[in-house]
Amino acid sequence: MFDTRKIKHIATLFTLCPQIYKWNVDLEDWEKVLRIGCQNITPTEISKALRAINIYAQELE
Repeated sequence: MFDTRKIKHIATLFTLCPQIYKWNVDLEDWEKVLRIGCQNITPTEISKALRAINIYAQELE
């Protein structure tokens, strides 16, 4: 379940990552897709950072 508390945790985390310049969570999608605009950071690095705050994500292909 994705709630506003998790979104606040993501916002706090991404504030500390200047490589991430834009992001949003599609709460209308049943998968609650997190979209990220970034540069000079890999999907693996983003996933690891999210796991550190107990949010598990993987890159869509």
